[in-house]
Amino acid sequence: MSADDVLLGLGLVLVLAVSAQLLAARLRLPAIIVLLPVGFLAGIATDDVHPDQLLGALYQPFVSIAVGVVLFEAGLRLSLRDVAPDVRRTVAKLIGIGVLVTWAGVAAAAALLFDGFGVGVPLLIGAILVVSGPTVVLPLLAFVRPAHHLRTLLMWEGVLVDPVGALLGVLVFGAVRSAATGDQLYHPGSMLLSLAVGALVGIAGAALLWLLLRETQRSAPRQAIPATLMVVVAALVVADLIRDDAGFVATTLMGAFLANQRRIDLSLTLEFQSTLVQLLIGSLFVLISASVTPSDVGDVLPGALGLVAVMVLVIRPLAVALATWRSQLTVRERMLVAWMAPRGIVAGATASGFGLQLAQLGVAGADRILPITFVAIFATVVVYGLTAAPVARLLGVAEQGRTMVLIVGGHPWARAMAEALQAAGLGVRLWAGRADEQAAARTAGLDADRGSLMVDAISREAELEEITDALVLTGNDDFNGLVAAELRIELGHGSVHRVAPATEADLLPPASDTGVLGDDALTFAEIGRRFASGERLVSAEAGASPGSAWSAGTPLFAVTANGSLSVAGDGRDPAMRPGDTVIALAADAGAADAGSPATSAFIPSP
Repeated sequence: MSADDVLLGLGLVLVLAVSAQLLAARLRLPAIIVLLPVGFLAGIATDDVHPDQLLGALYQPFVSIAVGVVLFEAGLRLSLRDVAPDVRRTVAKLIGIGVLVTWAGVAAAAALLFDGFGVGVPLLIGAILVVSGPTVVLPLLAFVRPAHHLRTLLMWEGVLVDPVGALLGVLVFGAVRSAATGDQLYHPGSMLLSLAVGALVGIAGAALLWLLLRETQRSAPRQAIPATLMVVVAALVVADLIRDDAGFVATTLMGAFLANQRRIDLSLTLEFQSTLVQLLIGSLFVLISASVTPSDVGDVLPGALGLVAVMVLVIRPLAVALATWRSQLTVRERMLVAWMAPRGIVAGATASGFGLQLAQLGVAGADRILPITFVAIFATVVVYGLTAAPVARLLGVAEQGRTMVLIVGGHPWARAMAEALQAAGLGVRLWAGRADEQAAARTAGLDADRGSLMVDAISREAELEEITDALVLTGNDDFNGLVAAELRIELGHGSVHRVAPATEADLLPPASDTGVLGDDALTFAEIGRRFASGERLVSAEAGASPGSAWSAGTPLFAVTANGSLSVAGDGRDPAMRPGDTVIALAADAGAADAGSPATSAFIPSP
């Protein structure tokens, strides 16, 4: 390929990787459901995105480094604080028993469904399809939103099974290659040696990275990002040069080590890693799917779909049933775990590398390893991606996908707003620093605690996992501005509102600052004055003319029948339609129009 062809190919990969993920987010689908067909179609339409032509010998090293970085970022989420002892035991059984059952079951099914395979290729397909991975599990969990302990269990299994499955694949690949070449130097115990090498390199790399991050955060915090990438890539390369795919173990352990220390903040590292990982995942899926041709898929499609059916309906339920026997999980919870085993990037990467090498050695059926894996990845992600959320709701083990409002501030009228929103059917969580304010909120039936937004990036991510909207209502205008800016990064600019700042605030807001609750005149002091003068929050159903229903007061919120929230902001009233529940700051409940149902008033308690 010419330099222009390579430039075009790289540009296409990046554009397709990002645009497919943006489209998936818009359609509220797991990104891989869009990425795989996009890459497949791009491979049909042009030769410029075929990895063997675009990258040549660089392809496999690039895949190894990219997957290592992905696993490091996933390891950063493995905090032991979030894992109860019984969950840890179940994870260990899912990794141990589950891997063996899946390997044996997939290998047996592949041998029965496909002709022309020897013993080695089905065993290798089984090892490849053992893995699941954070690239598909974490986005699915975000859609499904199961109970916390189930989310933790599935996340840990998805992250830890990747390096274990990759090493199992290396073990079986080595055996098949040795049989094909007549090499007698192969030893089955090499998997344990690879695990040991990966663990030692990972521990050493984690210690070095911890020291570097501690020093950079003292003097040059922005250098934490390149320092992290340097050590992660170095650890992966060193471990892989010693033992094949030991680098995956090393990078996963490094991430887990950092996730469980408390001396350094990982905010910058995690923020950059998340951005980089999304780009790497998109690029890898586009490249891998572009390398599969329609004829390759057509040749294996019936058997591959049969294999997927066996994996989904027989092998995964059996593995989960054995691994969760006598665990504290209920039957319904076990059923959800059994219905969550998508395959991801590690399966595609290992199939791409192993299949090509064995095909060059003339191993029968090796050329079908990648197409079979491609169909398995796409089919399992589609099946679980489209059905896991309804199944979780049907089983009653998913948290309610309703609007969840975070209110920052525990003073009386902030609690009154929280009560009014909760009474309208929304989920509400309140952050308050003072113990008496927390106690008063809990007495009123509110979920109240101190927020951990400023602790570290991992805690912030977990704390805001269910939050959809936020109201920042403390008496400190500068604090409100800073917290609102942080929350907008996580929730979006249209979902965060703060009380209007007073003119004497120490810090000037950005010129494009938006999201002021009500209008600029409705400051903390003004709201307090209006409550002190006898006004209260009034809730009623909007009548036929909702725009004039609250002419005697100030409408602040409108809640639809399906639980959507509209907030008055920047001088504009909330979007109100007949039948919506409107919450307004008014002199009395009579402010509603005469045609409205009975109103409710929420008065600040002392």
